[in-house]
Amino acid sequence: MSWFFAALLATALLGVVNILDGHLLQKRFPSLKAFILPVGLLMVSYNLPLALVFPFAEGTPPDIILLAVTAGLLRAFSVYIMLFALKTEEVSRVIPIYYSYPIFVSLMAVPLLGESIGLLRWLAILAVVGGVILVSARKNGNGRPFRLGRTTVLLILAGLLISGSDVINKHVLEVITFWNSYWISGVCLALFLLAVSFRRSVFAELKGLTKPLLCYSLIVLDELFLFGGMLLLLWAIQHGPISLVSAISSTRPLFVLVYAFVLLRLIPGFLLEWPAGRRLRILQICGVVLTAGGIAAMNLFD
Repeated sequence: MSWFFAALLATALLGVVNILDGHLLQKRFPSLKAFILPVGLLMVSYNLPLALVFPFAEGTPPDIILLAVTAGLLRAFSVYIMLFALKTEEVSRVIPIYYSYPIFVSLMAVPLLGESIGLLRWLAILAVVGGVILVSARKNGNGRPFRLGRTTVLLILAGLLISGSDVINKHVLEVITFWNSYWISGVCLALFLLAVSFRRSVFAELKGLTKPLLCYSLIVLDELFLFGGMLLLLWAIQHGPISLVSAISSTRPLFVLVYAFVLLRLIPGFLLEWPAGRRLRILQICGVVLTAGGIAAMNLFD
């Protein structure tokens, strides 16, 4: 298998993860906490064994471990915000905004890592910002389709958090292995989710689930797609040019858009309906394309 096909397949699988997250949050679980409790327990069940299989090398500096944990916590908070957004917003809007975070990585890398941004990359950043504005467009009280909601602001905050996590990881991965970073991030996310959701009231909500076997089976399937997608992405990074692999993986919003469009036609009700209005839909589709294209171009010019 070529690195190109691996990166493309990984992106397609991770897009399925976002779709399943949206379906489970919007249609299957009564609250965000009811969803993240079984997800947190499942993540603990496979990340702790990874920690035993891939321990830190002897002599790893404590400050590096602390930074890795910090990066994991920032990512955990970011993912939580993204899941919160998926509970109330259609996935085709949330994902393009959330995955525009590479613009913050680029901006942070200038002062913190000493990197430079050329003209073409600045143009790509502007394309991403324009795409996010179009994706976020919605009707206000006067019927005009240009208003940025609270969810957009939260997703921008989530982008800042995950960008900080990536910048820190860029530093710590010079000392620890990818697998160290992977299970630290997984354990931090799992513990964060459990800390938020491990409540008696949440267990009561889970007891009242309709079709619980189906709900839990979809969660397991979701995690399998996530694990498979991440492994394929890692393999592609190891065997192909990082800039091209990143460019391919950053087109995930396009996959999510296609999946959402097909599901809304084939299985009505599987996801939240897109907002009414042909003009608004066209604007948001253009925004997704502009966002994904801008992120891909930004990675290519890295």
